[in-house]
Amino acid sequence: MFCNKTSSFACSETLLLKLTSHAMSDRIFWNLSSSDYIFPFHLQARKLNIWTAGFVISPFLSPFALGFLVARTSWRWAYETMYDRTVKPIPPRPSTGLRYRVETLIGITGYRMAKFRPSWSEVVLACLNVLWRPQFFFVVFFEAFVFGFSIGINATNAVFMGSPPPVGFGFSQFAIAGAYGTPIMAVIIAELIGRFANDWIMNTSIRRNKGVFEAESRLWACYIAIPLFGWGIALVSVTVNTVAIYAYCNDCFPKRQGEVSALLNLARTLGGFAVPYFQVPWASKSGALQTFGVEAAIVAGLFLLAVPVTQWKGRRFRELYSL
Repeated sequence: MFCNKTSSFACSETLLLKLTSHAMSDRIFWNLSSSDYIFPFHLQARKLNIWTAGFVISPFLSPFALGFLVARTSWRWAYETMYDRTVKPIPPRPSTGLRYRVETLIGITGYRMAKFRPSWSEVVLACLNVLWRPQFFFVVFFEAFVFGFSIGINATNAVFMGSPPPVGFGFSQFAIAGAYGTPIMAVIIAELIGRFANDWIMNTSIRRNKGVFEAESRLWACYIAIPLFGWGIALVSVTVNTVAIYAYCNDCFPKRQGEVSALLNLARTLGGFAVPYFQVPWASKSGALQTFGVEAAIVAGLFLLAVPVTQWKGRRFRELYSL
């Protein structure tokens, strides 16, 4: 990371982004299971669209809002704003009896409940049992790069905009904070596009197949998303594409939403937070335009390799490798 006097704001903002992104990633995967249980089939894609827009927009809200605070005061104020230490009195813990607490502490409660839960072998192999299946692997590998590059761009954005030329653009702190309004608006636009596009794709597919819904029809939204892959509007692409991948995998594995969401979250995290380690040195050597252009070409190539093949052979994959 290139940190100096002119880019200290960029580095502190990038650090804040990485910490908050890591903190939220372990909570994201629970929502896919919840949406499937709470909402009927015809509303699931719409609710997934709102949910996806929420976690796509979240990394940009803090730099946008707290960036102006940091520019006016210091980064310490931003952290103090995030954590409220003034809650008094501390809420008491619910009491359920000493015996129950002791039994829970030493494992007796867990032992008694074990017969109602999956076995150790099922739990250990659950994610692997989903991961190797072709109807899942191809699209998740593609999604890892789509979402991953967006995280990488976001994590290094402040460095590029705050560092002096030729590495960056030398923007002021207020300009950097204001620039994060662009992806926020992009996610809102993507939510509106996805809300109607996914419903239209679902209804059209059901009519065309005489009342039968094919899971692969979800992937038609990816054709809308990929041409839009670029800064600002890239978040439209990422949101629309992510909803399509989540909805497709959810339809392929209706009883494995937890594993699907965990694996997708792992793919996004591994793909995204690996990018900042090589993106800044690469852009410093070859320029940001070449870096972002090559990343867009990689995403387009993976799209051509993954999505049409999955649509073509997806039904056969599900017949052979369903759970």
